[in-house]
Amino acid sequence: MIQQHQTSTIMRRSIITIITITFALLGIHKASAQQDPNFTLYNFNMNIINPAFAGIKDSPELNMVYRSQYLGIDDAPRTISFAYSRPLGNNLGIGISAINDRVFVLNETDLAVDISYKLKVGEKTKLYFGLKAGGGFVNIDLTRANNSGTDALFSQNQSFFNPHIGAGINIQNPKFYISVSTPNFLRGERYEKQGNRPSAAVDRSHFYLGGGYHYNINDNLTLTPRFMMRTVSGAPTSYDVGASMEIQSKYTAGLNYRIDETTSLYGLFEVIENLRLGAAYDISVQDASNINDNGSLEFILKYRF
Repeated sequence: MIQQHQTSTIMRRSIITIITITFALLGIHKASAQQDPNFTLYNFNMNIINPAFAGIKDSPELNMVYRSQYLGIDDAPRTISFAYSRPLGNNLGIGISAINDRVFVLNETDLAVDISYKLKVGEKTKLYFGLKAGGGFVNIDLTRANNSGTDALFSQNQSFFNPHIGAGINIQNPKFYISVSTPNFLRGERYEKQGNRPSAAVDRSHFYLGGGYHYNINDNLTLTPRFMMRTVSGAPTSYDVGASMEIQSKYTAGLNYRIDETTSLYGLFEVIENLRLGAAYDISVQDASNINDNGSLEFILKYRF
């Protein structure tokens, strides 16, 4: 009995510590400009933006994503991401991820490790807390912007490392889910000023709040309306609203509207058992669409072991 009591006390202290750290990290979140890669299929790859989703499935899962933004425009954003997560036992989950983002002179690779802890708060409701740690390797090829070769400000490249720490909360129920997160709350730099080199451009974190409700129409059809708010100070808050229909747990079709930004169509289907392939197509509704009417493409490959 004494040993059980001691174990229970240690578990309670551990839970309180994780909760305190998670809320502290979320609470000191500050943001400035919109720099994180934008994904359309993030709902199917959530631990990229919320570490509390790491290892929440009963078996390991691997997700790979490729996104090509603004088709037909040279040096437009191209993003590749890799994410693997699995349960560890003892209510713990772990995940690793890598994101490579290229746009014009910028090439950034972010690496992260996620840890999550599961707490049962109801008969069917689970509360997950997650922490993310890693960093970004940034390379700015300033020489590409110096076509004439006469501007000393753009005569050489910039390369450096930015540490990342993030946190998230995830509430899961067979009927709904709620997600609150910031993948990184630390201040970072795109490039810095040294002598006559260009002044620093600063990265600060993004804050995400989202959720969805699963409505079972019948045994073969599930309708899930969703929303996501993405806020960054110094830029307009972004709102996603949409819905998807899952058919026989094998096919998914959906529509997403990022208010005043894009309309997206997407679908996923089971290629073979445990392997799903998905694609999304975005159409801009901003004034920029007058310049580029080719939209953006995104692909995702999901495998559950």
